[in-house]
Amino acid sequence: MLKREYLLELGIENILNYLRKSRQDIELEKRTGEDTLKSQKDLMDSVLNPLGIPFVQRAEIGSGDKISTRPVFQGVIEDLRAGIYQAIAVKEISRMGRGSYTDMGIIYDLIVERRIYVITPWKIYDPKNQADLRQIRFELFMSREEFETTRERLSGGRVLKALEGRWMAGKPPFGYSLDTQSRKLVINDEEAVVVRLIFSLYANGIPLSNGKTKDAGVRAIATYLKRIGIKTPLGNDGWRPDNIKYMLTNECYIGVMKYRTTTNVEGKTVPRPAEEHIIVVDAHEAIIDENLWLKVQNKLTDPGTYRPRVRMDYSAYELTGLPVCKVCGLKMIRQVQKQQYKSKKTGEITTYNKEFLRCATNGCVMVKYKSIEEDLLHTLKYMQELDLELMQPILNQMIGEKKTAGNANLDDISGFVERRTKELSNRLKFIYDKYESGIYTDEMFVERKSEIDKEMLRLKELSNPQDQEQLIEKEPQVDFEKIKDKFGSILESYHACGEDKASKNSILRKVFDHVQIEVLEKGRGSIPAKHAIYPVLKYDILKPDILVL
Repeated sequence: MLKREYLLELGIENILNYLRKSRQDIELEKRTGEDTLKSQKDLMDSVLNPLGIPFVQRAEIGSGDKISTRPVFQGVIEDLRAGIYQAIAVKEISRMGRGSYTDMGIIYDLIVERRIYVITPWKIYDPKNQADLRQIRFELFMSREEFETTRERLSGGRVLKALEGRWMAGKPPFGYSLDTQSRKLVINDEEAVVVRLIFSLYANGIPLSNGKTKDAGVRAIATYLKRIGIKTPLGNDGWRPDNIKYMLTNECYIGVMKYRTTTNVEGKTVPRPAEEHIIVVDAHEAIIDENLWLKVQNKLTDPGTYRPRVRMDYSAYELTGLPVCKVCGLKMIRQVQKQQYKSKKTGEITTYNKEFLRCATNGCVMVKYKSIEEDLLHTLKYMQELDLELMQPILNQMIGEKKTAGNANLDDISGFVERRTKELSNRLKFIYDKYESGIYTDEMFVERKSEIDKEMLRLKELSNPQDQEQLIEKEPQVDFEKIKDKFGSILESYHACGEDKASKNSILRKVFDHVQIEVLEKGRGSIPAKHAIYPVLKYDILKPDILVL
């Protein structure tokens, strides 16, 4: 029986009681339904309450083998290291940890360096007592060996069952149910219909109203499934593209079961060596036949066989593809924030969308979307009303590919090629980053990269000095009167589009190569940011034989 006087003599004024379930406790709860954590608490209360020394109890709800997976025990270590408590009370020494030898070293070193007393229902261990210290080391070592033995036994049983084709990986994949008697997967007919549909859509395309089909990626398939009302495995309306891609690569659907393909290292899942994999062919009945499976895998692994231009639900907005951040040179994206407004007079609440343009990578620029659209339209109106004598020098500054007739020279073109190549390289890096991070779909990546590749090819042609001289010599004479009229027709066509945002975008992208945006003064509250735009016109607008629209 522990004595209060003895503990006070040791300098123990505050005790931290750490409660944690063991593996045996968890299995006991499954069999009997007993709350083993409460039983452990009651036991430690009966030990600590009679001492009359202040103590706090901290319970680890989960059960982790490593300190990194036990947040409560991490806090325990911090408090003991800080000297808040002089003793730790546990049902058994093994409750502190029996994971890796590194974890054991952390616990042991802390006990020794801070002289942390260990209190159990049967004994108090003093780290200054060599016999007690030896016992602590022995208990920690034996708990680790017991852990390894238990894990080997359980793992060995799983391996044998896996080799027999039994399902050992938790919840069955969508399309299958688990036979509780044989522990094998059996086809769920209702779900299997959806699985076969997904594979067929990816391999053969999505059906169109004209009877034809259209190649589509996982995002387009997700949109299609939602459109026709097929629920996800969790019963939701919207399918995640990454979940569909996982299904398309899951060999379980051709009857193959894999086990021990990954392992956990320092809290991270990493692949195991191929020789450690357990692969069982024909472990259960296949949902997908081999020919369809191979067709899908060929499309997944060979990007050249599948290059859709846009996703099915994609629709351009007015400024899509035009705004560029002047600070970092990267494309800007449209963002929408839902706002609510409550009328002071009627109390009626209305919801509306606030549109912004934001530099996606660095967030260095954010401006109102409509403000930039209005500025571009104002630019077109300004050019339409501009005096003819002023139009040529202004166009010289705004044309994106070459100078106007009479002003072009080799230095102008070479300088442009260098600057534009650098801008496009930044944009290319940007779209690769977005693609790798999953923000851009396959379709969006291919579309944007194709635009850059085409312009890079034109710049490569312009970089040849002989070609530059020929371009200068062949430069057409510009009829600025016709250009003024052209700007007028552009504005008329734009306003005639009404709410057709995609058509508006098509018009602007035929006129403008891009528009750089710079924030001059950040916005505050309801006061919008002050900004400047630097629009770059496409060279085609100068050609008399091209009407742009």
